[in-house]
Amino acid sequence: MADHLANTKGFNLRRLKYLIFDEADRLLSMDFEKQINLILTQIPKQRNTFLFSATMTTKVQKLQRASLHDAVKIEVNTKYKTVDTLEQSYLFRPAKYKECYLVYLVNQFAGKKLIIFTSTCNQTLKIALALRFLNFKAVNINGKLS
Repeated sequence: MADHLANTKGFNLRRLKYLIFDEADRLLSMDFEKQINLILTQIPKQRNTFLFSATMTTKVQKLQRASLHDAVKIEVNTKYKTVDTLEQSYLFRPAKYKECYLVYLVNQFAGKKLIIFTSTCNQTLKIALALRFLNFKAVNINGKLS
C-alpha cells in the first residue's frame, strides 16, 4: 500500500473507511514502521481502525497511540495461565538445518501430540507431507482451509 501511495499516479486513500492492522507486532518487527507511518499520514482521520496483535510490544503500543482514538482494548484475561502439563521448549539452530532438527525432535517426542507453528500456510502443508512421508501421523491446519 505504501508503495502504491508513493509510486502509483492517482492512487490515494482519501475515501478509506476501515484500516486493519493484523499481526501488528510482526509488521513492526519486520521493519515496516516507515511504511506504516506513511500510510497513517495519507488516510482520513475519520475512520475505523482495528489493530490485532498477539503480543503488546512497545512498538505496538506506539502504533496504538498513533493510529487509534477512543480505543477499546480487548485482551485475554491474565488470570488464565498455561497448564502445568504442557511442555514448551525451543532450540536455536541454523535455518538451513531446521527440517533435520524438526525430524529429530518429532522422533524425540514420538507417541506424544505436538503442534508445530509455521509462518506460512504453504509451510504447514510442506511439513505435514514430509512427516507423513516419514510415517508420522500429521495434519496441516491453516487459515486457508474451509
